[in-house]
Amino acid sequence: MQEKIALLMEETGCDRGEAELALEMCGYEVEEAVKAIGRLLRNIVVIKGKFMVPEASEFGLFLVILNIKAFVLLRCRAVLSFNPAVFSVPLEKGWFEYEKALYGGRLWEGSVPAESLEIEKRLSSHFRESPPAALEHLGRQDTSAVESDLTRLLARHFGAGQVKLQLRKDILALGEFHSLHQRPEGDRRSVKRASRPEDQLVLKIELEPDAAGMAASEMRVGDMVSTKIVDARDIAQYLARVFGGHSDSGPVPILAPIEAIESVGSADKKASPTASGDILARVRFSTGVCGDARISRERRLKVVRIAVRNQESHSWWRRFFRG
Repeated sequence: MQEKIALLMEETGCDRGEAELALEMCGYEVEEAVKAIGRLLRNIVVIKGKFMVPEASEFGLFLVILNIKAFVLLRCRAVLSFNPAVFSVPLEKGWFEYEKALYGGRLWEGSVPAESLEIEKRLSSHFRESPPAALEHLGRQDTSAVESDLTRLLARHFGAGQVKLQLRKDILALGEFHSLHQRPEGDRRSVKRASRPEDQLVLKIELEPDAAGMAASEMRVGDMVSTKIVDARDIAQYLARVFGGHSDSGPVPILAPIEAIESVGSADKKASPTASGDILARVRFSTGVCGDARISRERRLKVVRIAVRNQESHSWWRRFFRG
């Protein structure tokens, strides 16, 4: 029993109370409990916003996604444009479709890429520097407080007297956030060749080596890996600049999350990444844009594993059942 609890906590990042409850609900089947945790823990806060600066006739969108349990900023995307069509994107779209629309706006005439990235950095800093209690409170409060904070942030950025901002907040379970295309449960850990080509732009990348780093065979889905975009195509070079992965001197490393890992070069196509042969790793840069790299399983890489903090004292399960 204790081994199952420890395994479930390691696999999902849940605390002990949540693991015990999920196992009890699922008849102590670990695989079913993992799925249940993904459906039950509504810790993902999605903030979608659109704004206009009337004085400058500028329009923008942004998307912020936070894990308020782990206190981690998962995504922060923004676009600024002189094209008013950007402001017409409805906030009711799901976060996946909204991010698609945001990236589409970056490719429209009138987009301002450099300032889009500057707004992205300001938003990222704002949420990363927020105290854990403030992030945890996001899941319970309405949008008025965060709307006021972000309106002031944008007004300072533009030096404008008026910024019109509209926000929408959605709260998702972890499983809802991960199931971008409603893929079958068994497909999430492998790179799928059957994806429609129009859904994915796959870039050629290299993973940054580090003699003191983690062996490729030890990498896991969700780890952040230092990545260089080395694709020579024009669209790849443009996106590298958008993502901050290119400078005047050439490609520069950026951190990107590992989305899938697959063992290749082995007779057993279903072999785990620790089996013999190379490893194919897919990293995710944004919706519709990812990168693939093939590396030796022994190669050591610069990898960051985000440790989930012990949230036992903050767990609502604990507070609910505390006697």
